[in-house]
Order: sequence, then structure tokens, then C-alpha cells
Amino acid sequence: MKQLDMDSAEWEMLDLEWHQGFAFVEGALLVEERARDVYLMLHEGQTAAEQARQAAAEQFPVSPLVAGEPLWRHRIHRHLLRDARADYYALPRYVERYGYHPLQALPVRVGRGLQSLGHDHWRDHDRAYFCHDYGLAVIEGAQHERLALLHPVPENWPSGAVLFSDGLKVFLGARAIASAEQQVRGTNHPAYQVIGGQVCRGGAVLHQKDGSPLPIANPHGFQMLAWRWGTDGHSVIVQAQQGSSVAYEYFYRIDNVDLATFSVLNERYAKDARRAYYLTGKTLRYVGDFRLLNRVESVFDAGGRVLSQSEKADPYIAVDDQFVYCNGSRLRGADGPSFRHLGFDYYADRHRAYRRSKPLDVDVDSFVVTQPDRGECNYSPVLVGDKHGPLGSDGLIDDAMLQAWSAFFEAHPQLQGYWWHRLQAPSASTTQALRSIGLGFELGHQVHFQGRAINGLDAASFKLLGTHLCGDANGLYLIPFHRAETKVPERFSSASADHYRDLGGPYLTDGQRVFCHRIFYQVPEPLAKADQASFESCGHGWARDKGAVYYYSERKRNLDPAHTRFMGSYAFTATQMFSAGKALEVEFSPEEVKVPHPDFLQLGTRKLFCGRRPVSAKRIDLASLEFLADRYARDKQRFFEYDGYAALSEISAEQYRQATLKASAGDAENLAV
Repeated sequence: MKQLDMDSAEWEMLDLEWHQGFAFVEGALLVEERARDVYLMLHEGQTAAEQARQAAAEQFPVSPLVAGEPLWRHRIHRHLLRDARADYYALPRYVERYGYHPLQALPVRVGRGLQSLGHDHWRDHDRAYFCHDYGLAVIEGAQHERLALLHPVPENWPSGAVLFSDGLKVFLGARAIASAEQQVRGTNHPAYQVIGGQVCRGGAVLHQKDGSPLPIANPHGFQMLAWRWGTDGHSVIVQAQQGSSVAYEYFYRIDNVDLATFSVLNERYAKDARRAYYLTGKTLRYVGDFRLLNRVESVFDAGGRVLSQSEKADPYIAVDDQFVYCNGSRLRGADGPSFRHLGFDYYADRHRAYRRSKPLDVDVDSFVVTQPDRGECNYSPVLVGDKHGPLGSDGLIDDAMLQAWSAFFEAHPQLQGYWWHRLQAPSASTTQALRSIGLGFELGHQVHFQGRAINGLDAASFKLLGTHLCGDANGLYLIPFHRAETKVPERFSSASADHYRDLGGPYLTDGQRVFCHRIFYQVPEPLAKADQASFESCGHGWARDKGAVYYYSERKRNLDPAHTRFMGSYAFTATQMFSAGKALEVEFSPEEVKVPHPDFLQLGTRKLFCGRRPVSAKRIDLASLEFLADRYARDKQRFFEYDGYAALSEISAEQYRQATLKASAGDAENLAV
């Protein structure tokens, strides 16, 4: 006790329970803080021994303590622990939520006389601390004996937003954000402060999108209204952001607002008597009553019948007496008075239906959105469609779709004339033997895919079009290999399969338009302005017609097709060089351009590139460099291996010979010296 400089009146010894290197106190596991989230995978309701067995079996890190050594807990601050090696902070939120203690090893020993200053701030005889839900930080540079709350705040304010001062500095959490000589005060919102006549958020001055400070006419009158909207009494001040997963936050000011009638509708929309405002800075001139759309949340039974409904404001969509606004922009053609939410991501007005803001090519009068309940333990898919078929099926329907919709139509006998009813009639065709044509397709009186009959495909004209596409008299389709057991072919053109033509590489035509099929599990993308008659594939993703050069589906506007040459993955004119569709900034003359491999550009004996990356040619004789195969090259003295990315590594002649033998034995590409 004396060796650890502990007062037994402040610390109590704990009884630890050990199992397989894991320590437990009062039934709660003590774990390494740096791997704290690993232990979320422990099963609930287990005994200490069972938890230890699971943790050991799954090779979780053991407790950061030494078995047999005593462990103490502070009598006042119950999350502070101590052993002979270090003091620890047991993160409060984890034991409350998950029932175990991640232990943060502290860089210092907690001193005598520990007392609470309120709002998770503490001090002892040596220093001050900020103890929050996910860690403990020493308040560096603070005069701990003088540290006190700067201004009274509500008890429910986040502790990290409370201002403390020692008379010399003002602290926010464990950070010094201002000197005490500056006038510092809080606002009506815990995240905002006024420091030295400037409005700050978390101690940092509010800044505009370009990073410069936001001019505020009356900083001492600043207050937040709701969500991201605030005011200084003259203007509205908005906290916006750029990006979502990685967000850049900034602020802007809206002047000439009628503050007397200004109201915040939600995080994204606000309005006054004259205009509405969207979070990104858009100003909207509305007609009549500007309001948030009501969003419907329904509970369904097994037949897709609505058992109950509730409504709440839609976070993204607003309407007025004439228009619809989605993410601050008018939704073209949408009718405000009749616009309504149907459920999930679907909306409709009297003219059409929408998925979010995208108009759907469906019959709005017969359009339905439902989610038949399949029980608590089963996934209940959302069913969407009209009288012509399920949404996205484009008339191609298999038995699984019929089965998925059966309960809904049986529970809604008032709905008649839908695709489901038409397919209930027995087929007049006699059963035929199925003939396999490859890629999972079989032909009889219907087309079968992966053992499922596909309604809507014409068996008489159906054919395979290469490896990933198929077609019939009614259209061209993508074969859904990525979800072959549940999906049906997806139509991307209504042209007959007889008009299909492979143009080379990823390009094809349906007789009217040119398509690029770059990703096998996505439908081919039409090239809107491509001229089919003059279109030609030039290899490695490059193509051209009489008016433009293309790299896959991208039109390269600054390349003249009449004066562009193609070599491997490179395309160039007299003054421009491109690699895989991107400009390569390098000085060259067309006469010195050589492409010894589709991925490599050689400029005489001066430079060598792999893609757009320069390759060091110190040990390569460019005058005699030649590629022997896709992955091997040589010059007059050495052999090289290409890693497929950007490097040529020197190998011995014996290594090359062994690679040759291995490739030959595997019936691979024939390598020749």
C-alpha cells in the first residue's frame, strides 16, 4: 500500500474471478481497451466461465491484468482501477450497454484527494481530469486547484460541451480553447460558444465553405433556433456540410430573412412568409402553403392488408399548393396537391408514381406497395408493382414471383385484371421435353432458367448472345448470374435478338443504338450520341465513330477521331497522350511512341511508363526491350517479370525457364525465348 502511495480510505480491494486468462469483477469481464469492440461478439446470458471459454476459443485478447496480483477500485470514482503496474479507467458506456469493462491504461497515477467538479470533470492534489463515456484525458496546462465551472449550465448538457476555467484559460473538455482574458460565454446550444466576439462551434470559429471566417453582424445575439438553423437577430446562420460518409462542415448566412415569420420545419427545410430555404443554400419561391409531406408507416398482415398506419414528416420532401420539392429542388412535373407517400421509398401523384424522386414507368392507378408479414423470424420483402407485373420485371415473371405475390392477391379479391390473375389460367400448350442450350437455360414451350419457367420470354426465338446476354423477338436481356437462383433476365433493349451485333470488346448494338457492357452484372449502358454506322471498337476499352472517341462509356470530347491513334491501352494524337481514358502529361513526338505491351508505353529510349506511372529504366535497355508474353519481358542482357500492376522485376534466366516450363505444364500461354 505504501509502495503504491495509496490511502485505504480512498481505495478498496476487489475480488477477481479468473478463467483461462480472463478476469471478472462482480461478474463483468475486464478487457483490453484497444480491442474493446471485439468482445461485442460474446453471447449474452453466459456465466463468467462460459464467456471465458468462448473468448478463448475465438482467440480474443486476454485481460490486461496479471493473475494473482491485487486490483483496487476507487471508492469515490467507481470507474478508476489500480494494480501494481498502472491505473486504469473502465469505460462507463460499455459496462452499461454490454456488461463488460474495457480498461484504458492511464499514463499517470491518480493522486490523493480526488473530487468531482461536476459534468465529468475531476481533480486531485496533482492534476485535473476529464472523464467521459469513452475515455479519460488529463487536462494539460490547467491550474487544477483553481479549475471551476465557467457558467452554470443545465445538468443534461453533454459534459464535453461544458466550459471550465482556472482563471488563466478556458477549457472545453480537456482542451484549452481561449484565455480567460477573452470574453467567453456559452449560448443556448451546448455546441456553440461566443469567444472574443466571435461565434465558435467546439471552440473553433464558424467558417464558410472556403475556410474563411463567417462574418456575423451580432455575435453576442447568436442563438440556435432548431437543428442546424441559428440566428444573430439580423440573419439566419446555417450549419451545412459537403459529403456524407466523409463530411466537411461549414456555415453560411442568409440575409434579408423575415425573422418575424421565420420557422424551422426540420433539419433541412425552413421558411418565412415569402420564401422557403433548404439546408444547402437553396432559396425556394413557393405557392400557397409550404409544408413537409406526411410520410406513412404501415403495419401489414400476412396478406399485405394494412393493420395500422402512422404518419410523420418526411425528412426530404416538401409540397406547396402547386409543386413538389425533393432535396430542395422542384420535382419536375409532380403535382403538389395530389402528391402522397405510398410507403417505403415510393410516392405518387395523380399522374405518375415515383421511387424517391425518379418517375416510374408504371400504371399509377393500379400501382401497389405492400409488405406481407412472414413472421418475426423471416425476411418480409417489399412487393411493388402494377397490373402489368412486379416493378422491374418488365413482363418477365417466374414461379417465385407468382408465389411471393399469391398471399397478397388472395387477400385482395377486389383487385382484378392484374398479371397474377392472367397467369393463373392453365396453359393450353402441351408439355414438351426441355432442351438445354447452356448457361442454365432450357427450352420447351417456355424458356426455363436455373430450373424455373420464365413467363414473358418467347421460346421460339430465344437465343444466347455471348456469355452474359440473351434475347428473343421481344428484346435483349442481361443474364443475372450474380443472383441466378432468384432473379430473371433483365431487359435493356426492346429490339429483336436478330438485330444484335457484337462490335468487339465491351461494345454491342441492337441495330439502333450502341451499348457498352463493361461490368458483367450490370445492364449494358447506351452511348447516347454514338453513330452506329461508323462505330468501331479499337481495343482495350477504346472506340470511335465519325464524331467522337470513347473510352468505355465515356465520350472523350477533346480527342478528334480522325487524328487519334490507338495502341494497347493508350490513345494519342500529335500533342496529347491518354492511358486508360486519362490524360498522361508527358512531352513526346508521335514517331517515338512504341507500345511493346498493352500496359506499357515506351518513348524511344528516353522513358518507360506502365499505365500513367513512370517505370525506372536504369537497369533496362530500352533499345532492345521486348515482351515475350503477357507477364515476361527481356532486353539483350536481362529477363523481367511484370507484376500486373506497375513494376518490372528482374529475374534470372533460370527463373524464366522454370516459369516457361510451369506454364507449359499447365497448358497455359506458350512462352518463347
